[in-house]
Amino acid sequence: MTPVSRHLVLAAVTVLTMCQPRIAATPSTNLVAVLKNATAVDPHAVQVATGFERLDRVMENYDNRLYPTYDEHDGAPTFVNCSLHILSFSSISASSMDYTIDIYLRQEWRDERLRHYNERGELYINDQTFRDRLWKPDLFFTNLKKGHFQDITVPNFYLRIKPKTGDIIYSSRLSLTLSCSMQLYSYPMDIQNCSMDMESYTFTTEQLKFAWKSEKAIQLIDNLVMPQFNLDDTYSYDCTSNLSTGEFPCLRAVFILRRQFGYHLIQSYLPTVLIVFMSWVSFWLDVDAIPARVTLGVTTLLTMTTLAGGVRVSLPPVSYIKAIDVWMGTCTIFVFGALLEFTMTNYLSRKRPPQRAIKPGFCGLGAKMRHQDNDKLTTTQMIFTDGNALPVPKTYKTIGSRLAGETVSDCVWRDNSQHIPDSMGWQSENSDGCETDYAASALPVMTTEEQTQKMMDEKHKKKAKVLDDRCRIIFPLSFFIFNIIYWPSYLVFLVEDYTKPPQAS
Repeated sequence: MTPVSRHLVLAAVTVLTMCQPRIAATPSTNLVAVLKNATAVDPHAVQVATGFERLDRVMENYDNRLYPTYDEHDGAPTFVNCSLHILSFSSISASSMDYTIDIYLRQEWRDERLRHYNERGELYINDQTFRDRLWKPDLFFTNLKKGHFQDITVPNFYLRIKPKTGDIIYSSRLSLTLSCSMQLYSYPMDIQNCSMDMESYTFTTEQLKFAWKSEKAIQLIDNLVMPQFNLDDTYSYDCTSNLSTGEFPCLRAVFILRRQFGYHLIQSYLPTVLIVFMSWVSFWLDVDAIPARVTLGVTTLLTMTTLAGGVRVSLPPVSYIKAIDVWMGTCTIFVFGALLEFTMTNYLSRKRPPQRAIKPGFCGLGAKMRHQDNDKLTTTQMIFTDGNALPVPKTYKTIGSRLAGETVSDCVWRDNSQHIPDSMGWQSENSDGCETDYAASALPVMTTEEQTQKMMDEKHKKKAKVLDDRCRIIFPLSFFIFNIIYWPSYLVFLVEDYTKPPQAS
């Protein structure tokens, strides 16, 4: 309103107040009436009011139960062009296999029943009552779990009508939670194809057809950030489905989502690698450090089991093997293998030969005689005097070929060609020709069992150490070979199917 108009209004109010005392008693009523009259003289207000009034007159005979081309004789369907503007992705869940998306959904169609004359051109409407009176495509989301219109601070939609042609643009903001059939073979290095399917619930392709507005019908907000995924690409195509009740129009938008690997690398892979390395520390511990090796092996195994259980909590109970299952299982095998290696090492270091009873012979030597052959004494037969071992010469033969431990074999028969010197002061020969140790009763005669046992202990410990030395090389080398096979398999070869453009069904 111009300043001149304001002065005219004030002058009119003054004249009415002076000339009509009765009406002056209620100045508020007069002011409202005057202001209404003043607004009516604004040429712009007149045009806007005339446009909506004409639209209201058009809507008097409008039937929103009929689609726009219902009365056409050629039977042409109504074409609806759709487009999406992605505002945000959130809550992409592998456990529930769904994702939440916030979008602007735009639908465009022509309804010639709304054609009328309007000097102002396009009309912008945000009235829910008018929207309910208007025919709209019965579009629904086939993979929808839950969703709602945004209505803060006002209902987030608008209608744009072109009176000359009857073209309508219907834009609304929606928050949707949609299901996504994820393939988790390569989890957590997977690429998911999550779709959004829009279909007509009532009309078949004979009455209604959907089409994407353009090749770039899916637009993204600038600097779109997702917490666990990267949006690599988007595809859109027609997915018209032929059901038993008819052929229904359908549109599909596909989002190529690549999982970010950094989180799982820090939370799952690096800790398990460190646990596997820690289990190998037992190979460098002493064979006799049993408490330390047992504690290390059990602790690493329990920690590995706990980490594997934590990973499974965030995943659905699928029947196939995932990449993370292969990794966790292999690392658990390496840790358990280190514990089994300690068990074998401990067994070898404590291995004992079978014990046999000692049968003292006629000569009173008190030593069990063991034969390597039928006519020679073994070199392990010794008589200990004052801690010094005196071996019996190998040339002294035994009677017959009796086995070790027999009483007759406990006598040593002197060969005629050689004679054990008496300078040692402990040998003599009895009437039977058997050299008997008469001095053994005065000397600390000992068996060789303790000495033999000590030698065997050293031998078994040496074997256990050799096993540890070999495992220091075998375990790291095997883990390195496993990594060479694992990472290329899941990062390169098993993701090819995900990167191909989807084909229309």
